[in-house]
Amino acid sequence: MSSEMLIIIRAVLPSFTIALLGFMLGKLDSKREMNQKTISNMVYYFFTPCLVFSSLHKRSFDFQEFAVIGGAALLLIAIMTPVAFFCKKRAGVTQNGYVLPIIFMNTGNISLPIALLMFGNEGLAKAIMFHMMNILVLYSYGVYLVSGKSDLMQFFKIPALWATILGVIAATSNPALPGIVSDTYAIANKGIDVLALGAIPLLIINLGYSMSDTKLSTLKDGITGATLRLLAGPLLAFGLVYCYRLLGWTPVGGMMDPLTSLGFRTTEAIIVINAAMPGPVMAYLLNVKFDNCPDKAASMLAVGTLGGIATIPLVLSLITRYIM
Repeated sequence: MSSEMLIIIRAVLPSFTIALLGFMLGKLDSKREMNQKTISNMVYYFFTPCLVFSSLHKRSFDFQEFAVIGGAALLLIAIMTPVAFFCKKRAGVTQNGYVLPIIFMNTGNISLPIALLMFGNEGLAKAIMFHMMNILVLYSYGVYLVSGKSDLMQFFKIPALWATILGVIAATSNPALPGIVSDTYAIANKGIDVLALGAIPLLIINLGYSMSDTKLSTLKDGITGATLRLLAGPLLAFGLVYCYRLLGWTPVGGMMDPLTSLGFRTTEAIIVINAAMPGPVMAYLLNVKFDNCPDKAASMLAVGTLGGIATIPLVLSLITRYIM
């Protein structure tokens, strides 16, 4: 078995196991007593902001590197938006929730382990930068799409936005705090870390639970969107990497310092890896929260996650051959 396949199995198998537990819970809960909207609200207001802050404040923050990686995430989202709406129109769907799993990427529970296993801590740090931008846009632009609210004040009410701002401030400043304040801050951080650990399992369990009630006809509806996400994403990312090289943002050259060159190649690889991911579970929870096409979103996530087992190793092999 190839090393790429082993990496995928080690990264994806835990997620599938947790989703299977959620699926079994859904089958046992025949009366559907579990309130998914309550869980969605808990993740939206508490667990996800804690995950964002916990991921950001522990690491040094390079604004130039974030501009390159975060800019790539923004560009990929912007390009996929008209593609997703075209697909929505062709499918005859009226609700905007249909486009979220096509536009956005699962940059958390699948791509982060892959980045760590393939590129170590540097790859993980770069992947977190991409993840933060993806989540920030999902919880702003994505919320606007599914809620239908264009009030600017709604943007400033997004918990993940403030978690990102506070996380960047904490990562870029190191003030000398009095003893009792420092101790209180450390205790608060430990509590935030505990809540952050619960974000991804809750997301995946809720997805597995929803899949237990998914009909075969609905799964068929998700094939087009999931396939588009898995194929168009990495193709666009490879094109973006080529443009970055032409612009000199991730330069190549034999005279470059090897460590510097490796850093640029790792940045490119992280962009492509994240673009190759299926739709995110968080998009589905937003659909549940705002009651906007949750069934079709769940089917796209299910088909996309299963399809990713085949497409992600292929993308990793292309990265190894043409980037690294």
